Amino acid sequence: MRLRILTLIPLSLLLLAAIDFYGIVFLEKAAPDCSGGTALVMGAAQYDGTPSPAFERRLGKALDLYESGCVSRVVISGGRQAGDRYSEGLTGRRWLQEQGVPETALFAEEQAVNSWQNLSFSRDLLEGELVIVTDDLHAFRSAWVAAQHGLEARLATVPAGGSRVGYAVRELAGLLTYQLGFVR
Repeated sequence: MRLRILTLIPLSLLLLAAIDFYGIVFLEKAAPDCSGGTALVMGAAQYDGTPSPAFERRLGKALDLYESGCVSRVVISGGRQAGDRYSEGLTGRRWLQEQGVPETALFAEEQAVNSWQNLSFSRDLLEGELVIVTDDLHAFRSAWVAAQHGLEARLATVPAGGSRVGYAVRELAGLLTYQLGFVR
């Protein structure tokens, strides 16, 4: 009996991982319906106040949503790494202001260091329909985290850069750590 239980645990984890991997790579990402809600830009690296290429792609997508009237507010979420002078939230807010988005439509959350915290710490800044802006391979985990916070979210994605296989494996590991309760 004990051997069966010990066999079921890794098999269950393998099945969960396979389902998650399928969702990360293959599931269709729902597009926003232009209801004028809030875009939540999931944080990504910034370098001394300059968005990384991945972060700039996400910010550009949020800019497109704002300019087309699909969202009326943009929340940029992300803290700072050790030694950083600027947070991801502040860097993203400044970048969008430089592109012409009015300050009154922009909000920065500056404490989050992971996807769980992006949703948790930004929650009070969200109004109307939530549109999560992130990389396509990060969308499944972001939507799962939003659901865990009791939030319904649409997704607006940009293509992930770099190695898609490596990115998908990192996403799988991140999602499993959330699902198993190791990270919050």
